[in-house]
Amino acid sequence: MKEYRLLAWPELPAEYQRTAHRRVLSDMSLRYLSLAQLSDLSGLKKGDLKNFLELLDLRGVLDERDGSAPDSFLDSIGRLGWLRRSTVTTHDER
Repeated sequence: MKEYRLLAWPELPAEYQRTAHRRVLSDMSLRYLSLAQLSDLSGLKKGDLKNFLELLDLRGVLDERDGSAPDSFLDSIGRLGWLRRSTVTTHDER
């Protein structure tokens, strides 16, 4: 699943100067979001959202990544599972 993040705030044409589009820009400026998340947060239909993302991509202000890939090594091994295992081992050795 693809996720999108805003790299820079663009000047928008008149047709994209609605609150929903500005909300998309604001949310994407903070973190990567999927198409479904952006649709839920903004209330825009997925078709309208795809057109908006295409415009942002053409302007070079959109970053895209594969959302199913882990962000880092720690994400790939699970949420602090290694820390819990090492803490339990330390307490058991006492």
